[in-house]
Amino acid sequence: MIRYVVIGVIAVVVILLCVCFSIANFSGENYFVNLDKARRIRNSAGFSTYDFVLELNKRHFSNKLKLARARRYEDHYSHGVVALSDETVSSDSLASIATIAHEIGHARQDFRGNKLEKLYRLRKIGKVFSVFVFPLMMIGTVLGALYAFGVLSEVVFLYIAIALVAVGLFGFFFVIFEKYKEIQIEKEASKFAIVYLREYLSEEEILLCKEFLDSARLTYWADLFKNLLAWTFLTKKNKD
Repeated sequence: MIRYVVIGVIAVVVILLCVCFSIANFSGENYFVNLDKARRIRNSAGFSTYDFVLELNKRHFSNKLKLARARRYEDHYSHGVVALSDETVSSDSLASIATIAHEIGHARQDFRGNKLEKLYRLRKIGKVFSVFVFPLMMIGTVLGALYAFGVLSEVVFLYIAIALVAVGLFGFFFVIFEKYKEIQIEKEASKFAIVYLREYLSEEEILLCKEFLDSARLTYWADLFKNLLAWTFLTKKNKD
């Protein structure tokens, strides 16, 4: 009986790892497929992304949002400013409309609380930890092994090894926590985006936009799994 339980647990773990590896390695391709599909479809309302931003700014933010220019396809929201790239601002595709609706979803989060500010702080700390996590754990593991095999005899090296591994593990789980919080914020921003899009688009267009936004959010899950599985060296590296 115990043997079957163990086999079942191993099977579940293997399946979960396969799912994680699949998401980590292939979500990017899935996103670009949906992006290309959404780029080829014009919105039925007939407005440009720029007109869409102005309308939402007037209707939902009393014209408090500021507009700025972003680099190529790097549209984003930050501290009351919606930055639009030249490629996006005049586009009337569902991809552009959905992307900007998502960024204005972040604006809604910003205007209603400090979720984004907290995330910015978590990201800064997470970047520091991500640099030192694996070096600390590697050094701690090596020191622990050297002590275990008698190469290092003083017990202080064992304490140092334990401390380094503990700090490394803390940093590792902090980075995972930061990625998870980021996913939750992105999910909420997409939820707000769909609310805005429903004011102008047909239900068929909404489904396409939702599919596109979901595939974009999946890339954040991929980033989380890449951090979680980095020790395997089997996940694809992000392209610059």
